[in-house]
Amino acid sequence: MIKSKHISLAATIVMAGSLMAQADIIDTIQAAKSGTTVNVSGTYSVSRQCLVPGGVTVTGPATFNFNGAGNGMVPNGNNVRLNQISVTGVNHPGIYIYNRSGCVINSCNSYGNQDTGIMIQGSGSANNTIQYCQAYNNYDSATGGQNADGFGCKFGSSSGNKFVSCISHNNSDDGYDLWQAGAAVTFTSCQAYSNGSGSAGNGNGFKMGSSGMNLAHTLTSCISHNAGGTTGCGFTQNGNTGNCHLTTCHS
Repeated sequence: MIKSKHISLAATIVMAGSLMAQADIIDTIQAAKSGTTVNVSGTYSVSRQCLVPGGVTVTGPATFNFNGAGNGMVPNGNNVRLNQISVTGVNHPGIYIYNRSGCVINSCNSYGNQDTGIMIQGSGSANNTIQYCQAYNNYDSATGGQNADGFGCKFGSSSGNKFVSCISHNNSDDGYDLWQAGAAVTFTSCQAYSNGSGSAGNGNGFKMGSSGMNLAHTLTSCISHNAGGTTGCGFTQNGNTGNCHLTTCHS
């Protein structure tokens, strides 16, 4: 049986004019049990990461401003689903899937963070789907913008990860970055434009790896334009020697 909780912005206000109890939304989500849907709405101003338990769905529309917290929305188990959640103000990736599998990030926005908007990382991260999401205006000021991509699937990520109908723009480094990914990644109908806004940002639309990799990524009906930065290309294997497959892609 699917259980559901509805948490509105109004329910987080203790008294007129006070937003102190908005932090309670983090506790509510983190206490949810597998199979539960937590419905959120409005804008939440918080100051710590939100560890979403495995099997829990968080559904908006809602915006979470993390006000410089080290992490933002972080699946704390497998099969987490985020729907219509916007994340901003994080000092690291806005939505961070680290060694988790079967997660679905659907119709979410991640912007104004100090690192990659939505990141998949680690050898335990498999079969995750990022769909209908946007990542934009992410900029790591400490390094001149060389790390904040729109989307990343990096550093040993496992198999079955895919991006569908996502848009990445105006990020300080790359649009989509597969640096040191551990397995092939699939992209379908994704777009990248105007990335590389940082002084040290590369600005590639789709960076399909790094030297020493031999992975055959698949890109279908993807578009990249207005690549900026230091080495901006629409599509680049970036030293990956794998036989990548690009079908009806344009730059």
